[in-house]
Amino acid sequence: MAEPDAPGHAATPARRRGWRREWLALIPALLTFGVGLFQIQGPSFTEDEDATLLAVHRTFPELVSMLGNVDVVHGAYYSLIWAVSRLFGTSELVMRFPSAVAMAVAAGGVVLLGQRLVSTDAGLAAGLVFAVLPSVSWFAEDARDYAVVTALAVAATYILVRAMDATARRRRWLIAYGVALAALGLANLFALLIIAAHAITLASRARSDPGSAPRIGRGFVAGWLAAVVAAVIAVSPVAVAGQAQNRQINWIGPLTLRDVRSVERVAGSQPLFWAVVVIVLITVISGALISREWRHTRWPRPLVSLALPWLVLPPALLLLISVFDPVYTYRYIACCIPALALLAGTALVALGRVIAVIGLIVIMLIGLPQQISQRAQDGHGFDIRRVDRIVARDQRPGDAVLNLAAWDYERAFEIGYPYGLRRLPDVSRGQTAVRSVTIGGTFAPVPVQRQRLANVTRLWAVGGDTKDVPMLNGLDFTLVHRWYISGGIWLRLYSHPSQGAGQQ
Repeated sequence: MAEPDAPGHAATPARRRGWRREWLALIPALLTFGVGLFQIQGPSFTEDEDATLLAVHRTFPELVSMLGNVDVVHGAYYSLIWAVSRLFGTSELVMRFPSAVAMAVAAGGVVLLGQRLVSTDAGLAAGLVFAVLPSVSWFAEDARDYAVVTALAVAATYILVRAMDATARRRRWLIAYGVALAALGLANLFALLIIAAHAITLASRARSDPGSAPRIGRGFVAGWLAAVVAAVIAVSPVAVAGQAQNRQINWIGPLTLRDVRSVERVAGSQPLFWAVVVIVLITVISGALISREWRHTRWPRPLVSLALPWLVLPPALLLLISVFDPVYTYRYIACCIPALALLAGTALVALGRVIAVIGLIVIMLIGLPQQISQRAQDGHGFDIRRVDRIVARDQRPGDAVLNLAAWDYERAFEIGYPYGLRRLPDVSRGQTAVRSVTIGGTFAPVPVQRQRLANVTRLWAVGGDTKDVPMLNGLDFTLVHRWYISGGIWLRLYSHPSQGAGQQ
Protein backbone atom coordinates (compact mmCIF):
# COMPACT_ATOMS: atom_id res chain seq x y z
CA MET A 1 0.00 0.00 0.00
CA ALA A 2 1.12 3.53 -0.66
CA GLU A 3 2.01 5.84 2.21
CA PRO A 4 -1.14 7.45 3.67
CA ASP A 5 -1.82 11.12 3.15
CA ALA A 6 0.16 13.31 5.48
CA PRO A 7 -0.05 17.05 6.20
CA GLY A 8 2.68 19.42 5.26
CA HIS A 9 4.05 20.89 2.06
CA ALA A 10 7.65 19.71 2.09
CA ALA A 11 8.67 17.83 -1.05
CA THR A 12 10.25 14.84 0.70
CA PRO A 13 12.21 12.23 -1.29
CA ALA A 14 9.38 9.73 -0.66
CA ARG A 15 6.82 12.19 -2.02
CA ARG A 16 8.96 12.86 -5.10
CA ARG A 17 9.30 9.12 -5.70
CA GLY A 18 5.52 8.83 -5.39
CA TRP A 19 5.00 11.44 -8.09
CA ARG A 20 7.48 9.70 -10.39
CA ARG A 21 5.66 6.42 -9.82
CA GLU A 22 2.25 7.96 -10.55
CA TRP A 23 3.52 9.38 -13.83
CA LEU A 24 3.79 5.77 -15.02
CA ALA A 25 0.00 5.88 -15.40
CA LEU A 26 0.55 7.89 -18.57
CA ILE A 27 2.05 4.86 -20.37
CA PRO A 28 -1.10 2.68 -20.36
CA ALA A 29 -3.27 5.77 -20.75
CA LEU A 30 -1.48 6.83 -23.93
CA LEU A 31 -1.40 3.24 -25.19
CA THR A 32 -5.15 2.90 -24.62
CA PHE A 33 -5.73 6.22 -26.36
CA GLY A 34 -3.61 5.18 -29.33
CA VAL A 35 -5.28 1.78 -29.66
CA GLY A 36 -8.68 3.43 -29.40
CA LEU A 37 -7.88 5.96 -32.11
CA PHE A 38 -6.46 3.31 -34.46
CA GLN A 39 -8.98 2.98 -37.31
CA ILE A 40 -11.63 4.60 -35.14
CA GLN A 41 -13.47 5.56 -38.32
CA GLY A 42 -13.40 2.00 -39.65
CA PRO A 43 -16.68 0.65 -38.20
CA SER A 44 -19.92 2.04 -39.56
CA PHE A 45 -22.15 4.03 -37.24
CA THR A 46 -24.51 1.70 -35.38
CA GLU A 47 -28.20 2.26 -34.68
CA ASP A 48 -27.34 3.28 -31.11
CA GLU A 49 -24.84 5.80 -32.41
CA ASP A 50 -27.51 7.06 -34.79
CA ALA A 51 -29.57 7.81 -31.68
CA THR A 52 -26.72 9.96 -30.39
CA LEU A 53 -26.52 11.77 -33.73
CA LEU A 54 -30.26 12.34 -33.77
CA ALA A 55 -30.15 13.74 -30.24
CA VAL A 56 -27.42 16.29 -30.95
CA HIS A 57 -28.75 17.39 -34.36
CA ARG A 58 -31.06 19.90 -32.70
CA THR A 59 -30.76 23.03 -30.62
CA PHE A 60 -30.06 22.63 -26.92
CA PRO A 61 -33.60 23.69 -25.89
CA GLU A 62 -34.92 21.11 -28.36
CA LEU A 63 -32.62 18.50 -26.82
CA VAL A 64 -33.92 19.31 -23.34
CA SER A 65 -37.50 19.00 -24.60
CA MET A 66 -36.69 15.61 -26.09
CA LEU A 67 -35.20 14.39 -22.80
CA GLY A 68 -38.51 15.18 -21.13
CA ASN A 69 -40.10 12.55 -23.34
CA VAL A 70 -37.38 10.03 -24.14
CA ASP A 71 -33.77 9.04 -23.30
CA VAL A 72 -33.45 11.16 -20.15
CA VAL A 73 -31.06 8.53 -18.75
CA HIS A 74 -28.57 9.53 -21.46
CA GLY A 75 -29.13 13.25 -20.99
CA ALA A 76 -25.75 14.03 -19.41
CA TYR A 77 -23.89 12.25 -22.21
CA TYR A 78 -26.00 13.86 -24.93
CA SER A 79 -25.27 17.28 -23.42
CA LEU A 80 -21.53 16.59 -23.57
CA ILE A 81 -21.65 15.37 -27.17
CA TRP A 82 -23.94 18.26 -28.14
CA ALA A 83 -21.22 20.69 -27.07
CA VAL A 84 -18.51 18.68 -28.86
CA SER A 85 -20.54 18.49 -32.07
CA ARG A 86 -21.10 22.25 -32.08
CA LEU A 87 -17.35 22.80 -31.99
CA PHE A 88 -16.08 20.05 -34.29
CA GLY A 89 -18.98 18.52 -36.26
CA THR A 90 -20.46 15.02 -36.27
CA SER A 91 -17.96 12.84 -38.12
CA GLU A 92 -17.18 9.38 -36.82
CA LEU A 93 -13.87 10.63 -35.43
CA VAL A 94 -15.41 13.54 -33.57
CA MET A 95 -18.38 11.63 -32.18
CA ARG A 96 -16.22 8.77 -30.92
CA PHE A 97 -13.26 10.83 -29.73
CA PRO A 98 -14.69 11.51 -26.22
CA SER A 99 -15.03 7.76 -25.70
CA ALA A 100 -11.39 7.21 -26.64
CA VAL A 101 -10.36 9.92 -24.17
CA ALA A 102 -12.56 8.42 -21.44
CA MET A 103 -11.04 4.96 -21.84
CA ALA A 104 -7.54 6.48 -21.68
CA VAL A 105 -8.48 8.19 -18.41
CA ALA A 106 -9.84 4.87 -17.12
CA ALA A 107 -6.55 3.16 -17.99
CA GLY A 108 -4.60 5.74 -15.99
CA GLY A 109 -6.96 5.23 -13.06
CA VAL A 110 -6.46 1.48 -13.19
CA VAL A 111 -2.70 2.00 -12.88
CA LEU A 112 -3.12 4.29 -9.88
CA LEU A 113 -5.43 1.79 -8.19
CA GLY A 114 -2.99 -1.05 -8.75
CA GLN A 115 -0.13 1.04 -7.37
CA ARG A 116 -1.98 1.93 -4.17
CA LEU A 117 -3.40 -1.53 -3.57
CA VAL A 118 -0.45 -3.71 -4.59
CA SER A 119 2.71 -2.31 -6.16
CA THR A 120 4.10 -0.14 -8.93
CA ASP A 121 4.61 -3.16 -11.17
CA ALA A 122 1.11 -4.50 -10.56
CA GLY A 123 -0.43 -1.13 -11.36
CA LEU A 124 1.52 -0.84 -14.59
CA ALA A 125 0.67 -4.41 -15.61
CA ALA A 126 -3.04 -3.89 -14.88
CA GLY A 127 -3.04 -0.74 -16.99
CA LEU A 128 -1.34 -2.53 -19.88
CA VAL A 129 -3.83 -5.43 -19.69
CA PHE A 130 -6.65 -2.89 -19.77
CA ALA A 131 -5.12 -1.19 -22.82
CA VAL A 132 -5.01 -4.36 -24.94
CA LEU A 133 -8.46 -5.77 -24.09
CA PRO A 134 -10.71 -5.77 -27.19
CA SER A 135 -13.67 -4.72 -25.05
CA VAL A 136 -11.85 -1.51 -24.16
CA SER A 137 -11.23 -0.72 -27.84
CA TRP A 138 -14.84 -1.52 -28.69
CA PHE A 139 -16.25 1.02 -26.24
CA ALA A 140 -13.49 3.52 -27.05
CA GLU A 141 -14.76 3.49 -30.64
CA ASP A 142 -18.44 3.85 -29.79
CA ALA A 143 -20.35 7.14 -29.67
CA ARG A 144 -22.32 6.13 -26.59
CA ASP A 145 -21.82 6.73 -22.88
CA TYR A 146 -20.27 3.42 -21.80
CA ALA A 147 -16.64 4.56 -21.96
CA VAL A 148 -17.47 7.66 -19.92
CA VAL A 149 -19.27 5.47 -17.40
CA THR A 150 -16.19 3.24 -17.14
CA ALA A 151 -13.93 6.22 -16.47
CA LEU A 152 -16.30 7.55 -13.80
CA ALA A 153 -16.49 4.12 -12.14
CA VAL A 154 -12.69 4.05 -11.92
CA ALA A 155 -12.65 7.61 -10.56
CA ALA A 156 -15.23 6.84 -7.85
CA THR A 157 -13.37 3.68 -6.85
CA TYR A 158 -10.00 5.43 -6.72
CA ILE A 159 -11.45 8.23 -4.57
CA LEU A 160 -12.92 5.65 -2.18
CA VAL A 161 -9.52 3.97 -1.83
CA ARG A 162 -7.88 7.35 -1.17
CA ALA A 163 -10.51 8.09 1.46
CA MET A 164 -9.86 4.78 3.22
CA ASP A 165 -6.08 5.31 3.06
CA ALA A 166 -6.19 8.90 4.28
CA THR A 167 -5.23 9.90 7.83
CA ALA A 168 -6.43 13.46 7.27
CA ARG A 169 -8.95 15.25 5.03
CA ARG A 170 -11.15 12.16 4.90
CA ARG A 171 -14.29 14.29 4.75
CA ARG A 172 -13.04 15.97 1.58
CA TRP A 173 -12.37 12.61 -0.03
CA LEU A 174 -15.84 11.37 0.91
CA ILE A 175 -17.45 14.51 -0.51
CA ALA A 176 -15.50 13.94 -3.73
CA TYR A 177 -16.67 10.32 -3.67
CA GLY A 178 -20.29 11.40 -3.44
CA VAL A 179 -19.83 13.78 -6.37
CA ALA A 180 -18.21 11.03 -8.44
CA LEU A 181 -21.07 8.63 -7.66
CA ALA A 182 -23.62 11.25 -8.65
CA ALA A 183 -21.82 11.82 -11.95
CA LEU A 184 -21.69 8.05 -12.47
CA GLY A 185 -25.42 7.72 -11.87
CA LEU A 186 -26.22 10.59 -14.23
CA ALA A 187 -24.15 8.87 -16.90
CA ASN A 188 -25.83 5.48 -16.38
CA LEU A 189 -28.18 4.53 -13.56
CA PHE A 190 -27.27 0.84 -13.67
CA ALA A 191 -23.63 1.72 -12.99
CA LEU A 192 -24.64 2.63 -9.43
CA LEU A 193 -24.72 -1.10 -8.74
CA ILE A 194 -21.03 -0.58 -8.06
CA ILE A 195 -22.12 0.79 -4.66
CA ALA A 196 -22.84 -2.80 -3.58
CA ALA A 197 -19.28 -3.76 -4.55
CA HIS A 198 -17.89 -0.79 -2.65
CA ALA A 199 -19.88 -1.84 0.43
CA ILE A 200 -18.18 -5.24 0.36
CA THR A 201 -14.79 -3.55 -0.02
CA LEU A 202 -15.50 -1.28 2.91
CA ALA A 203 -16.69 -4.15 5.10
CA SER A 204 -13.57 -6.16 4.31
CA ARG A 205 -11.33 -3.23 5.16
CA ALA A 206 -13.19 -2.60 8.43
CA ARG A 207 -12.67 -6.25 9.46
CA SER A 208 -8.95 -6.15 8.81
CA ASP A 209 -6.40 -5.86 11.60
CA PRO A 210 -7.85 -3.33 14.10
CA GLY A 211 -4.34 -2.12 14.80
CA SER A 212 -3.70 -1.14 11.21
CA ALA A 213 -3.67 2.56 10.28
CA PRO A 214 -5.69 4.27 9.08
CA ARG A 215 -8.59 2.55 10.78
CA ILE A 216 -12.08 2.27 9.25
CA GLY A 217 -14.48 3.02 12.07
CA ARG A 218 -18.15 3.83 12.46
CA GLY A 219 -17.52 7.49 11.67
CA PHE A 220 -16.05 6.66 8.29
CA VAL A 221 -18.86 4.21 7.49
CA ALA A 222 -21.41 6.87 8.40
CA GLY A 223 -19.64 9.35 6.12
CA TRP A 224 -19.61 6.81 3.29
CA LEU A 225 -23.33 6.17 3.73
CA ALA A 226 -24.00 9.91 3.70
CA ALA A 227 -22.06 10.25 0.43
CA VAL A 228 -24.03 7.37 -1.11
CA VAL A 229 -27.39 8.77 0.02
CA ALA A 230 -26.50 12.23 -1.27
CA ALA A 231 -25.53 10.77 -4.65
CA VAL A 232 -28.73 8.73 -4.89
CA ILE A 233 -30.82 11.79 -4.03
CA ALA A 234 -28.97 13.81 -6.68
CA VAL A 235 -29.77 11.32 -9.43
CA SER A 236 -33.28 10.44 -8.22
CA PRO A 237 -35.05 12.90 -10.58
CA VAL A 238 -33.39 11.18 -13.54
CA ALA A 239 -34.23 7.77 -12.08
CA VAL A 240 -37.90 8.69 -11.68
CA ALA A 241 -38.11 10.20 -15.16
CA GLY A 242 -36.24 7.22 -16.59
CA GLN A 243 -38.70 4.78 -15.00
CA ALA A 244 -41.52 6.65 -16.73
CA GLN A 245 -39.66 6.18 -20.02
CA ASN A 246 -38.78 2.51 -19.55
CA ARG A 247 -40.68 1.62 -22.72
CA GLN A 248 -37.36 2.34 -24.44
CA ILE A 249 -35.90 -0.93 -23.17
CA ASN A 250 -38.91 -3.06 -24.05
CA TRP A 251 -36.72 -4.64 -26.72
CA ILE A 252 -34.79 -6.46 -23.96
CA GLY A 253 -36.25 -9.94 -23.77
CA PRO A 254 -36.44 -12.43 -20.89
CA LEU A 255 -33.14 -13.57 -19.45
CA THR A 256 -31.46 -16.42 -21.32
CA LEU A 257 -28.31 -18.50 -20.92
CA ARG A 258 -26.83 -16.46 -23.76
CA ASP A 259 -27.27 -13.32 -21.66
CA VAL A 260 -25.49 -14.94 -18.73
CA ARG A 261 -22.60 -16.02 -20.94
CA SER A 262 -22.32 -12.53 -22.42
CA VAL A 263 -20.67 -11.49 -19.14
CA GLU A 264 -17.53 -12.94 -20.75
CA ARG A 265 -17.56 -9.97 -23.11
CA VAL A 266 -16.06 -7.76 -20.40
CA ALA A 267 -12.78 -9.15 -21.74
CA GLY A 268 -13.86 -8.92 -25.36
CA SER A 269 -14.25 -12.60 -26.16
CA GLN A 270 -14.88 -15.94 -24.48
CA PRO A 271 -11.32 -17.32 -25.02
CA LEU A 272 -9.76 -14.17 -23.61
CA PHE A 273 -12.05 -14.11 -20.58
CA TRP A 274 -11.19 -17.68 -19.67
CA ALA A 275 -7.49 -17.09 -20.31
CA VAL A 276 -7.60 -14.35 -17.68
CA VAL A 277 -9.53 -16.61 -15.31
CA VAL A 278 -6.86 -19.31 -15.72
CA ILE A 279 -4.08 -16.80 -14.98
CA VAL A 280 -5.85 -15.67 -11.82
CA LEU A 281 -6.52 -19.25 -10.69
CA ILE A 282 -2.86 -20.18 -11.18
CA THR A 283 -1.90 -17.27 -8.95
CA VAL A 284 -4.42 -18.24 -6.26
CA ILE A 285 -3.19 -21.85 -6.27
CA SER A 286 0.44 -20.69 -6.16
CA GLY A 287 -0.33 -18.53 -3.16
CA ALA A 288 -1.94 -21.45 -1.35
CA LEU A 289 1.09 -23.63 -2.01
CA ILE A 290 3.90 -21.18 -1.31
CA SER A 291 3.30 -19.17 1.85
CA ARG A 292 1.02 -16.73 3.61
CA GLU A 293 3.66 -14.01 3.28
CA TRP A 294 3.75 -14.54 -0.50
CA ARG A 295 -0.03 -14.14 -0.66
CA HIS A 296 0.08 -11.06 1.55
CA THR A 297 2.65 -9.24 -0.57
CA ARG A 298 1.78 -10.38 -4.09
CA TRP A 299 -1.95 -11.08 -3.86
CA PRO A 300 -2.98 -8.69 -1.08
CA ARG A 301 -6.40 -8.73 0.49
CA PRO A 302 -7.19 -5.05 -0.29
CA LEU A 303 -6.85 -5.77 -4.01
CA VAL A 304 -9.03 -8.87 -3.92
CA SER A 305 -11.68 -7.26 -1.72
CA LEU A 306 -11.96 -4.36 -4.16
CA ALA A 307 -11.58 -5.93 -7.61
CA LEU A 308 -13.51 -9.18 -7.10
CA PRO A 309 -16.78 -7.61 -5.87
CA TRP A 310 -16.43 -4.93 -8.56
CA LEU A 311 -16.18 -7.61 -11.24
CA VAL A 312 -18.87 -9.95 -9.92
CA LEU A 313 -21.59 -8.01 -8.08
CA PRO A 314 -22.87 -5.50 -10.72
CA PRO A 315 -23.38 -8.22 -13.38
CA ALA A 316 -24.84 -10.65 -10.81
CA LEU A 317 -27.30 -8.09 -9.47
CA LEU A 318 -28.31 -6.94 -12.94
CA LEU A 319 -28.88 -10.53 -14.03
CA LEU A 320 -30.90 -11.20 -10.87
CA ILE A 321 -33.08 -8.15 -11.50
CA SER A 322 -33.58 -9.31 -15.08
CA VAL A 323 -35.11 -12.57 -13.88
CA PHE A 324 -38.14 -10.50 -12.81
CA ASP A 325 -37.79 -7.39 -15.01
CA PRO A 326 -35.61 -7.82 -18.12
CA VAL A 327 -33.05 -5.00 -18.13
CA TYR A 328 -29.77 -6.80 -18.73
CA THR A 329 -27.49 -6.15 -21.67
CA TYR A 330 -23.74 -6.63 -21.50
CA ARG A 331 -23.11 -2.97 -22.35
CA TYR A 332 -24.46 -2.05 -18.92
CA ILE A 333 -21.55 -3.83 -17.22
CA ALA A 334 -18.77 -2.14 -19.19
CA CYS A 335 -17.82 -0.37 -15.96
CA CYS A 336 -16.55 -3.74 -14.63
CA ILE A 337 -13.77 -4.07 -17.22
CA PRO A 338 -11.21 -2.27 -14.99
CA ALA A 339 -11.75 -4.83 -12.23
CA LEU A 340 -10.84 -7.64 -14.61
CA ALA A 341 -7.69 -5.78 -15.63
CA LEU A 342 -6.69 -5.23 -11.98
CA LEU A 343 -7.02 -8.91 -11.17
CA ALA A 344 -5.17 -9.97 -14.33
CA GLY A 345 -2.34 -7.47 -13.94
CA THR A 346 -1.78 -8.34 -10.28
CA ALA A 347 -1.84 -12.06 -11.05
CA LEU A 348 0.73 -11.70 -13.82
CA VAL A 349 3.16 -9.72 -11.67
CA ALA A 350 2.71 -12.13 -8.75
CA LEU A 351 4.05 -14.92 -10.97
CA GLY A 352 7.20 -12.95 -11.82
CA ARG A 353 8.21 -10.27 -14.27
CA VAL A 354 9.18 -12.67 -17.04
CA ILE A 355 5.87 -14.50 -16.79
CA ALA A 356 4.11 -11.14 -16.60
CA VAL A 357 5.60 -10.08 -19.92
CA ILE A 358 4.79 -13.43 -21.52
CA GLY A 359 1.27 -13.38 -20.12
CA LEU A 360 0.65 -9.86 -21.40
CA ILE A 361 1.80 -10.91 -24.86
CA VAL A 362 -0.50 -13.96 -24.74
CA ILE A 363 -3.47 -11.79 -23.76
CA MET A 364 -2.68 -9.40 -26.58
CA LEU A 365 -2.37 -12.22 -29.15
CA ILE A 366 -5.60 -13.91 -28.05
CA GLY A 367 -7.42 -10.62 -28.42
CA LEU A 368 -5.75 -9.62 -31.69
CA PRO A 369 -8.23 -11.31 -34.09
CA GLN A 370 -11.10 -9.49 -32.44
CA GLN A 371 -9.17 -6.21 -32.38
CA ILE A 372 -8.87 -6.56 -36.16
CA SER A 373 -12.41 -7.76 -36.87
CA GLN A 374 -14.17 -5.10 -34.82
CA ARG A 375 -12.47 -2.39 -36.87
CA ALA A 376 -14.02 -3.67 -40.10
CA GLN A 377 -16.87 -1.69 -41.63
CA ASP A 378 -19.39 -4.05 -40.01
CA GLY A 379 -17.18 -4.70 -36.99
CA HIS A 380 -19.68 -3.27 -34.50
CA GLY A 381 -22.54 -5.40 -35.80
CA PHE A 382 -24.14 -2.82 -38.10
CA ASP A 383 -23.23 -1.56 -41.56
CA ILE A 384 -25.42 1.48 -42.14
CA ARG A 385 -22.62 2.98 -44.23
CA ARG A 386 -22.99 0.19 -46.78
CA VAL A 387 -26.75 0.76 -46.98
CA ASP A 388 -26.20 4.41 -47.73
CA ARG A 389 -23.51 3.78 -50.32
CA ILE A 390 -25.61 1.21 -52.20
CA VAL A 391 -28.42 3.74 -52.43
CA ALA A 392 -26.01 6.49 -53.48
CA ARG A 393 -24.57 4.29 -56.21
CA ASP A 394 -27.88 3.18 -57.74
CA GLN A 395 -30.42 5.91 -57.01
CA ARG A 396 -32.28 7.71 -59.82
CA PRO A 397 -34.60 10.70 -60.09
CA GLY A 398 -38.02 9.81 -58.71
CA ASP A 399 -36.69 7.39 -56.09
CA ALA A 400 -38.00 7.44 -52.53
CA VAL A 401 -37.28 5.57 -49.31
CA LEU A 402 -39.65 3.60 -47.10
CA ASN A 403 -38.41 3.15 -43.54
CA LEU A 404 -39.55 -0.09 -41.91
CA ALA A 405 -37.83 0.29 -38.53
CA ALA A 406 -39.58 -0.87 -35.39
CA TRP A 407 -38.45 2.07 -33.23
CA ASP A 408 -38.52 5.79 -33.85
CA TYR A 409 -34.74 6.22 -33.47
CA GLU A 410 -34.10 3.54 -36.08
CA ARG A 411 -36.19 5.28 -38.70
CA ALA A 412 -33.49 7.83 -39.48
CA PHE A 413 -30.81 5.63 -41.07
CA GLU A 414 -29.84 8.64 -43.15
CA ILE A 415 -28.57 10.70 -40.20
CA GLY A 416 -25.06 9.24 -40.19
CA TYR A 417 -24.03 9.57 -43.83
CA PRO A 418 -24.77 11.99 -46.66
CA TYR A 419 -24.28 9.68 -49.62
CA GLY A 420 -27.73 8.45 -50.59
CA LEU A 421 -30.59 8.04 -48.14
CA ARG A 422 -30.50 11.64 -46.97
CA ARG A 423 -31.25 12.86 -50.52
CA LEU A 424 -34.42 10.83 -50.95
CA PRO A 425 -37.94 11.72 -49.77
CA ASP A 426 -39.14 9.40 -46.99
CA VAL A 427 -42.71 8.31 -47.68
CA SER A 428 -42.99 6.85 -44.16
CA ARG A 429 -42.25 10.07 -42.30
CA GLY A 430 -44.89 11.58 -40.06
CA GLN A 431 -43.87 14.34 -37.70
CA THR A 432 -40.24 15.38 -37.55
CA ALA A 433 -38.09 14.43 -34.57
CA VAL A 434 -38.19 17.96 -33.17
CA ARG A 435 -41.94 18.44 -33.55
CA SER A 436 -42.81 15.02 -32.15
CA VAL A 437 -40.25 15.37 -29.32
CA THR A 438 -38.90 11.92 -30.15
CA ILE A 439 -35.47 10.70 -31.18
CA GLY A 440 -36.14 10.03 -34.86
CA GLY A 441 -39.63 11.30 -35.61
CA THR A 442 -42.90 9.45 -36.06
CA PHE A 443 -44.39 7.34 -38.83
CA ALA A 444 -47.20 8.57 -41.03
CA PRO A 445 -50.43 6.53 -40.96
CA VAL A 446 -50.34 3.56 -43.33
CA PRO A 447 -53.04 5.02 -45.66
CA VAL A 448 -50.95 8.19 -46.01
CA GLN A 449 -47.83 6.18 -46.81
CA ARG A 450 -49.69 4.15 -49.46
CA GLN A 451 -51.03 7.35 -50.98
CA ARG A 452 -47.53 8.78 -51.24
CA LEU A 453 -46.30 5.57 -52.88
CA ALA A 454 -48.65 6.22 -55.80
CA ASN A 455 -46.21 8.87 -57.09
CA VAL A 456 -43.01 6.85 -56.60
CA THR A 457 -41.18 5.32 -59.57
CA ARG A 458 -38.64 3.32 -57.56
CA LEU A 459 -38.67 2.57 -53.87
CA TRP A 460 -35.87 1.74 -51.45
CA ALA A 461 -37.28 -0.15 -48.46
CA VAL A 462 -34.91 -0.11 -45.48
CA GLY A 463 -35.16 -2.19 -42.32
CA GLY A 464 -37.56 -4.87 -41.25
CA ASP A 465 -36.87 -8.41 -40.13
CA THR A 466 -38.44 -10.23 -43.08
CA LYS A 467 -37.70 -10.42 -46.77
CA ASP A 468 -41.09 -9.01 -47.82
CA VAL A 469 -42.85 -5.67 -47.34
CA PRO A 470 -46.57 -6.27 -46.66
CA MET A 471 -47.37 -2.57 -47.05
CA LEU A 472 -46.69 -2.85 -50.79
CA ASN A 473 -49.30 -5.56 -51.34
CA GLY A 474 -51.64 -4.53 -54.14
CA LEU A 475 -49.55 -1.53 -55.23
CA ASP A 476 -47.97 -3.21 -58.28
CA PHE A 477 -44.38 -2.78 -57.10
CA THR A 478 -41.87 -5.33 -58.40
CA LEU A 479 -38.83 -6.43 -56.40
CA VAL A 480 -35.66 -5.58 -58.35
CA HIS A 481 -32.99 -6.53 -55.85
CA ARG A 482 -32.58 -7.40 -52.19
CA TRP A 483 -29.53 -7.06 -49.92
CA TYR A 484 -28.98 -8.36 -46.40
CA ILE A 485 -26.76 -5.99 -44.41
CA SER A 486 -24.98 -6.73 -41.12
CA GLY A 487 -27.09 -5.91 -38.11
CA GLY A 488 -30.29 -7.47 -39.36
CA ILE A 489 -30.94 -4.75 -41.93
CA TRP A 490 -32.75 -5.62 -45.16
CA LEU A 491 -32.41 -3.25 -48.09
CA ARG A 492 -34.82 -3.81 -50.98
CA LEU A 493 -35.22 -1.99 -54.28
CA TYR A 494 -38.66 -2.01 -55.91
CA SER A 495 -39.81 -0.57 -59.23
CA HIS A 496 -43.27 0.52 -60.36
CA PRO A 497 -43.60 -0.22 -64.12
CA SER A 498 -46.71 1.92 -64.56
CA GLN A 499 -44.70 4.92 -63.36
CA GLY A 500 -42.08 4.35 -66.06
CA ALA A 501 -39.29 2.98 -63.90
CA GLY A 502 -36.78 0.89 -65.78
CA GLN A 503 -35.37 -2.32 -64.41
CA GLN A 504 -31.93 -2.27 -62.87
